[in-house]
Amino acid sequence: MLDSTKIRREIARLYDKDPQDWNVLVGKDRAGFYDVLISHGPDAWQVKEYQVNPYKFVGLGSRLPNAPPHTLTRSESPFGLRPIGLDSMKEIATLIDDPRAMSELASKLLSEKPVSSREAVESPAILQGPILHSNNPLGSLSASHTKLDLKMRKELQRLVNREFRHTMTPYI
Repeated sequence: MLDSTKIRREIARLYDKDPQDWNVLVGKDRAGFYDVLISHGPDAWQVKEYQVNPYKFVGLGSRLPNAPPHTLTRSESPFGLRPIGLDSMKEIATLIDDPRAMSELASKLLSEKPVSSREAVESPAILQGPILHSNNPLGSLSASHTKLDLKMRKELQRLVNREFRHTMTPYI
């Protein structure tokens, strides 16, 4: 297990090398921690995080050894960064009050090929996603992955109790 920031950095580096065929699935476990499953071809990772405040997450993560190929539900559009040009920005502004037209435009934008972060930052705006949400994102994992999840949950709870206990109780 590694700090989730290190895992995310590694995933970002791998994404920039090959931005095709990524999938992201997010949910919350029964302890309220965020579970993020990320896959790229045959590789998969799990990240378990606690949201300290709106700008900070702490957590742990691990590459999932021997992840089954169906670890993540494949979406019609793979996860990625897609540049949005000025023409599309103008189109968004004119269609903002028309949900059907906005949905069609979103589908059109998601059909574009994902690009690396270096390519994406050159555009005026970036579409990131899709990120799939699930009530039970770890439901398809094997027994060994379930053990890893339990270990991550315990370690993350220990970290939160030690470093961020003040965020666990409501203000009075």
